[in-house]
Amino acid sequence: MPDIAERALNAKRESKYVEFKERFDPNSAGDWCEVIKDIAAIANSGGGIIVFGLDSTGNPTRDSLDALSQLDPADIANKISRYAGSTQIELEVRQLGKAGVTFYGFVIQPVSIPIVFQKPGTYDTGTGKQKTAFSVGTVYFRHGAKSEPGTSDDLRAVVERQLEVIRHSWIKGVRKVVQAPAGSQIIAVRPGEKNGTASFAPTVRVVNDPSATPVILTRARDKSTVGTFVHEEVSEGIFDEINNVIDANRVLARGQRHFFLGPPVYYRIYAERQYVKQSDEGTSVLLHSALCDLYAPALFWVLALPPEVVAVALAELYLRPRSPEIHSLIRMSVLLGSEFCEWLLEKWHRKWKGYAQPPNFYWGFQQLKSKLADTDPRILAARASKNAVYVVSGDEEVGMSKLLDSPQLASSLVSAACMRVFQGEKEMRSAARNLDYFAYGPRLLELGPQIGRATIKLIGDRAAGDLGETTLEEA
Repeated sequence: MPDIAERALNAKRESKYVEFKERFDPNSAGDWCEVIKDIAAIANSGGGIIVFGLDSTGNPTRDSLDALSQLDPADIANKISRYAGSTQIELEVRQLGKAGVTFYGFVIQPVSIPIVFQKPGTYDTGTGKQKTAFSVGTVYFRHGAKSEPGTSDDLRAVVERQLEVIRHSWIKGVRKVVQAPAGSQIIAVRPGEKNGTASFAPTVRVVNDPSATPVILTRARDKSTVGTFVHEEVSEGIFDEINNVIDANRVLARGQRHFFLGPPVYYRIYAERQYVKQSDEGTSVLLHSALCDLYAPALFWVLALPPEVVAVALAELYLRPRSPEIHSLIRMSVLLGSEFCEWLLEKWHRKWKGYAQPPNFYWGFQQLKSKLADTDPRILAARASKNAVYVVSGDEEVGMSKLLDSPQLASSLVSAACMRVFQGEKEMRSAARNLDYFAYGPRLLELGPQIGRATIKLIGDRAAGDLGETTLEEA
């Protein structure tokens, strides 16, 4: 933000990025609380500046600002941390000048994780009354010239800003080939496969000279010697921002297993799921949100977590069945093994057999289970027909046989579908959910029995719940 100070001094009114303060007493708790609120709002909104010594129209007040010259940015950050916990805010105290008058400004950089207040900013007004500048759990943003509690649109803007940072990082990391010698050929080499992952490609030459050094295309940096080209030079570190978004959700959710930032952002994260680096606790929040709140693709998290952790989310679906989220449990059940299917059907039979009109999902599960003997479980989980065709990327149609034979292809289509959901195509949610079972179904079929047994053990003798009857914590 190289010209923000100059813009502020020339401004005639406050704005989203510019705040004027007529005076400031570093010894006043009230002044600090109000300034900290504005600092947080500006940082959360993309950065800006607070200029001290100007009135609301940008004219000098000529109040003494000598005390500001002694402030250390580290001390300011510590004061913010007292109310907001650990933050990564970057702030500079800058001396400014206009019409022969000296001012001071706080130049504030944007934050990747929104600042959330963990303690109230309450102070004595001097008349024996208390005033609260900000409350616990509030996230402030700039709405015009005011610092106000945030909205869903504000949070969405934070995520979009971080995604833009990612895009710029991509561009910086990509090396462009601007010209090739006459007679050169471009050769596309299909990577080999080993245990489901890309392995070393064959040795190739890209010139006609048989004496030229062979080149190996590889992802392994320890093989970067003469005759080796390491592709995918763009560092995975550029996806740190994806994890920052997840961390921001953790802060905003304040201990709840809920994806506070909403479905489109979740789908954007799932599109780049292989770059998510989270603890089991962080990943379990993504899993629980996808299965129990969003009815979204989630099998990548299922395979990344211990069976006991996955069981917690499945138990929540069992104890508090809701539509459409309960279908996450039904779909997964056919991949968890016959033991789990029999157990679940018996549990639901005990629950609903006396009802004149059991819920539709009860009958749906019975029909699904009856087809297991002669239908691939992945097709059943995806609620697809054997002749189903998916169109996700461009106009290319992908049939069922390709999806069953190539989990990697299905995985790439899941990513493409998730990106389209993020871009506003809500109708692609169904495709993303369905393709998820073809991408990760083979591995889930292997691990399913372990997850099923862990879920059965966790639930124990507890009966299936009614709509909103209980949660796992309450049981």
